[in-house]
Amino acid sequence: MEHTFLLRPGLWRAEGEFFDGFGNLTGVEGSAEVRHYPDKWIYEGLLRAMTATPQETRTLYEIHPLAPGALATHWSSNSSTLGTLRGRFLILSDAILSSYESATGRYRGQDTLLQRDERRYSARGALFDGAKLLSAWSVELRSAG
Repeated sequence: MEHTFLLRPGLWRAEGEFFDGFGNLTGVEGSAEVRHYPDKWIYEGLLRAMTATPQETRTLYEIHPLAPGALATHWSSNSSTLGTLRGRFLILSDAILSSYESATGRYRGQDTLLQRDERRYSARGALFDGAKLLSAWSVELRSAG
């Protein structure tokens, strides 16, 4: 099965759980949109914490297009709280793996997206400040198109 997330433009709905560094659980929902341009791919995400006062987190990744036959590519993103992040996507069988770190090296993280079928992925990830866990997540992505 060929990957449909990231490797093809599309809109996805997200729903799942977010854990802070203390293990407190919060429900989340949101969206992810992937757009392809000749010189870059854009991955724009929105995640809303389902708290009494919903909080939104927006991310915008600029991705170097995956070359024909290549398994990996690099990406960058700017965060108001973490600064510039740089990472890599690796396509491995039914998974899209991503590891990243901040420009200072202080923050590091990883994401794993497992393809369930053409229209569904399961995403799991974690973010660390040095050795300290800041957050972790378990999110289901479903194609909206």
